[in-house]
Amino acid sequence: MEGFKTNRHGQNPKEKEFHDKFLKEHNRKGYEDMDLIVFGHKENLRPNDILTPREKKIVLSTIQWLGSPVGQGFLRECGFTQKD
Repeated sequence: MEGFKTNRHGQNPKEKEFHDKFLKEHNRKGYEDMDLIVFGHKENLRPNDILTPREKKIVLSTIQWLGSPVGQGFLRECGFTQKD
């Protein structure tokens, strides 16, 4: 699985970092992490609904966007600072 704009990874390593790190942490086989993030769960820890493959690409592309210069500006405006 990959987002819609992976062609940008060569130009912006931070976008690739966000994309790849999120994918590694939240798309593990047998886990519905993205579904849980979007739809939440009831007491059984099963997601309330399931994302389609296209919706998962949208989530992943949004996370990648946070690594873009515009996304980084948005994060700074929200009070986040980059720690090197």
